[in-house]
Amino acid sequence: MPLLKTLEGLSFRLFGGIAPFFLKNIYEFKGTLERARIKIYPETYVSLMFLIALLTVPASVISVVCILVFGFMPLIFLIPLPFYVMVGFLLVPMSKASDRATALEREMPFASAYITVMASGGIAPYSSFKRLADVQLMPAMRGEAREIIKDVEIFGRDPLSALEQAARKNPLDVFRDFLSGYASTVIIGGDIGHFLERKAEEIFKTRALRVKAAAERMGMLLETFIIVMVMMSLCFYILFSVDSIYSTGVSAYSGIILYTYLFTPLLSIMFIYLAHSMQPKTPITEMRPYKVFGICAVIGVALLLVLTNFMGYVNIPGISSLQTVIDLPIAVAISLFVATAPAAIVHQRLAKKKASLESGMTSFLRDLTEVRKTGLSPEKCIESLARRDYGEFSKELQQISSQISWGIPLKKVVFDFLNRTRSWMTQIVMFLLVETIDVGGGTIPMIESLARFNNLTQQVEKEKKMTVRPYIFMPYLAAILLVATTTMMLGFTTATTNIVPGQTTQDVSGMTMVFITSVIFHSYLIGIVAGKISEESVSAGFKHAALLVVIAAIAAKLVPIFLTPDWGLAT
Repeated sequence: MPLLKTLEGLSFRLFGGIAPFFLKNIYEFKGTLERARIKIYPETYVSLMFLIALLTVPASVISVVCILVFGFMPLIFLIPLPFYVMVGFLLVPMSKASDRATALEREMPFASAYITVMASGGIAPYSSFKRLADVQLMPAMRGEAREIIKDVEIFGRDPLSALEQAARKNPLDVFRDFLSGYASTVIIGGDIGHFLERKAEEIFKTRALRVKAAAERMGMLLETFIIVMVMMSLCFYILFSVDSIYSTGVSAYSGIILYTYLFTPLLSIMFIYLAHSMQPKTPITEMRPYKVFGICAVIGVALLLVLTNFMGYVNIPGISSLQTVIDLPIAVAISLFVATAPAAIVHQRLAKKKASLESGMTSFLRDLTEVRKTGLSPEKCIESLARRDYGEFSKELQQISSQISWGIPLKKVVFDFLNRTRSWMTQIVMFLLVETIDVGGGTIPMIESLARFNNLTQQVEKEKKMTVRPYIFMPYLAAILLVATTTMMLGFTTATTNIVPGQTTQDVSGMTMVFITSVIFHSYLIGIVAGKISEESVSAGFKHAALLVVIAAIAAKLVPIFLTPDWGLAT
């Protein structure tokens, strides 16, 4: 920090005179910096940009000299380095503003539901923001709430002006409309409760449309990935097979090895990043499948080394005879399956439990609304509903009911439940419920509003899954297609070597082994990326990857038997 302050001061002394001209005639940074929440004066930011760009000029000059003297052309990309720096200074605030809007968009429906439910209990929106400032379940909204509170309690603005100021500086249009609409309703003396209710429902519907559009984009992204992975792989396989047949030496397979184990993983990471940037995210990440995968990956690598005699460098008694049955592609398939299958099982169990928990929560809220109409207190309603079947939520509900009957306060009981569960949706709903009871006594309209918002959320999730579900069969068809076409291509390519009379038949078993191993590894990557795109989690791809590895290995053995034709080229 002291170094940054020194650079800011030095840059402003050097370029403070031309910074206003840049801001006035070229690009206005003020609004972008405010939306990105970067606490710096625009003139200082522009001056710092010019200083950093000036410091990179010697690198550009050295690059030009090296190109002219030594002819090292790759350095040509370093010549416009100062321009890269300036572009970076332009893009960083935009990127931070986009990240801020994305994080806030995820929490905005629940925050609006919270403010609406609190308002139905007589709590003003500013007081709701003060309560949200301490809620760790919504970190993005907590940051926005703290900024509003700071404007009121430190800078002395009235709450209404602070809300309007927060709306103007926020990059998310839904948040701006919500706060500015509330301020306008207060000024004109409108029905605040009705406005908040309608606005919250509108935010949920807008969220539903965006999630549905994101699901459609995920389908297109999965199609693009399958096309790129299959078509590009086939093109490269043809080139590499021809090159391998007419080449000699160790470097004959270097191209396909680099393509398989360097380029395709990087391509898969790029698609995973694209999917992650377009998908709705939650603050909670379930790490248990990844921990199991890390442990099993070590076992898988050790198993691969044992099955291959440490890649042929060590002779292990008993393994040599086994290698007549288990060749390299099968050994790789077994190792990948062992590394992935346990993590896939863990993920499936956790995902099933999470889905049952959230579904049970939805049914519980509907029943709670009806039982509350009988006049029972919220605590008695929970105790009466504990005997019903709500799936995985029933176990938690029975524990909550037991603790309430022991005299433990409801808020403490529910917060203990929040610490036990890993479902962000369940945590949010239960938090809203306990806040509703704590603030307004859990009145029927408040619980009805909460149940309605939860139903809207569940409908959004169901529509998203239904939209993406048809695309999940594509990776399996792609893996079979990739194995079949690769095997047939190898048969055709090797058969062409026997066209010339008197030519010695080449031993292509090594090439076939390398290519089939590559196809199995490609199928594994297809499964990982397909899981991320279809179910929003890399761990969801473990089950697809494990199945695709088995399918690819079986297809690699069966396709040559049933589909490889007799090309009739041998004499």
